[in-house]
Amino acid sequence: MTQTYIGHSSDNNVRFKSSSGGITTAVVNYLFRSGYIGTVLTCEFDVQTCRYVPTFVYSYDEYEMVGSVYQDMDIIGYVRRHINAIVGKILIICAPCQVKALRSILGKNGIESVIIDYFCSGQMKIEGTYKYYELLGLDKSQVRNIRYRGDGWPNGITIETKDGNIIKKTNYSEPWKTLHQTHLFRPKRCNYCRVVESEDADLSVGDPWLKECLENETVGSNLFLVHSVFGHELIMKMTAGGFIEVKEVGYELFIKSQKPNIEAKKRVYERKKVIDREVALISNPKYLKWASASLKNMKIQIKLMSLVRQYYKSKDQSFMANIILLFNKIYKKITKKGGWKRNLARVGKNCEKGDNVTIQNPHCIYLGNNVRIGDYSYFLPCIHYAGRNYMPKIIIGDGTWIGIRNSFAAIHGITIGNNVLFAGYVHITDHSHGYEDIHTPISMQPLISKGPIIIEDNCWLGFGCEILSGVHIGEHSIVAAKAVVTKNVPPYSVVAGNPAKIIKQYNQKTQKWEKTRNM
Repeated sequence: MTQTYIGHSSDNNVRFKSSSGGITTAVVNYLFRSGYIGTVLTCEFDVQTCRYVPTFVYSYDEYEMVGSVYQDMDIIGYVRRHINAIVGKILIICAPCQVKALRSILGKNGIESVIIDYFCSGQMKIEGTYKYYELLGLDKSQVRNIRYRGDGWPNGITIETKDGNIIKKTNYSEPWKTLHQTHLFRPKRCNYCRVVESEDADLSVGDPWLKECLENETVGSNLFLVHSVFGHELIMKMTAGGFIEVKEVGYELFIKSQKPNIEAKKRVYERKKVIDREVALISNPKYLKWASASLKNMKIQIKLMSLVRQYYKSKDQSFMANIILLFNKIYKKITKKGGWKRNLARVGKNCEKGDNVTIQNPHCIYLGNNVRIGDYSYFLPCIHYAGRNYMPKIIIGDGTWIGIRNSFAAIHGITIGNNVLFAGYVHITDHSHGYEDIHTPISMQPLISKGPIIIEDNCWLGFGCEILSGVHIGEHSIVAAKAVVTKNVPPYSVVAGNPAKIIKQYNQKTQKWEKTRNM
């Protein structure tokens, strides 16, 4: 049966240096000194990568009080890879979601374990800490060490730089508060986790986030749960030996202390559809780039997610439907509009593109106003091939409408006038592969071209037609479906066939479209 305690280490230095009361450090010390364990899985700060990494220590003298570490680490992977380095019984400090897996791995290898987990509201990827440095005006290369907690309670983050400066931030202050609340750097699994502490651990240890403690406690105390028979006997022996000072309290104190986390994790199943969409949005690189660009954007992200959750709380089914609509609007507004335009050489007003459009070397693309680009279209200006450099431009005029799955490839240039209409599957290229040297693979031979392509204003290009290099199509001309245009087309002409030939032209005298004699 789980028992609940509040207490701290009897060593005042340990109590002060630890993130709260030093119970975990006291257990490590006691089990090492008594010879019960031979290994502890802890972590240490790696200056080169500017992050905490898992490590084994084999004596209390090697053990470092790192405080709480708000950084996700692959503890399970580390144990798998270094299982043969474990000496004797092992004590592991980990997140509650990792307890069962670690018990299983160690058990299969015949290794006895003591496991202490911590009350968990969700971890943060290392990128979150890197972003924290950035928001403080630091580069991670300047950092010698970071302690997320310790040196009094509740204290906060302490950063030591390589030039000897110390930066201190109080607990849960900006910008860390906003970073944590955005969930932008939260591991995906944490969004679906329903565990605050694990009954499979021997002890679950955390902070007593209670009004009376926050008002009166300055050195540190732990609120902790004891789950196993071994854990209960351990606490009794340590108390009797004067290693720790504890008092038993009711389990309801744990519930009160961790109420926000418990309530949030209870609602995971209820909110799964919303969480799925939130995770999908955050996982989108463009959205993540926007949302994490500044503290202001992060606060907007928090408000957006809060609005979605408010919708979800309603039992009205119309509100449920609005969740999907809201996410779609957010996604389209932030990830689709504007983001793709930033790297283009020029882009006019009211330009839009469909889904899955590929733009290679966007600095070679020039768009006028009111250009529409259909789904799955390709823009492939080539700047280097087979040892040669090129300076291509693809220029599209005002009001041009491009259908689905069009492709534009250029080493020199493709210039398209105003109000040109493209059907689907149109292919335009100003070059081809050389093939003359039979001893060299075609893919390695230089590209060949008759020159750039020009399509003047008000033309219409039919389904699946092709325009090849050096072609100049005059104003208000029509290219029939599946036509392959290899020669210039005069203004006001209709061409068809492979190779394309003029089949109609507009007679300025009669003001009629007339068939040509060479049909």
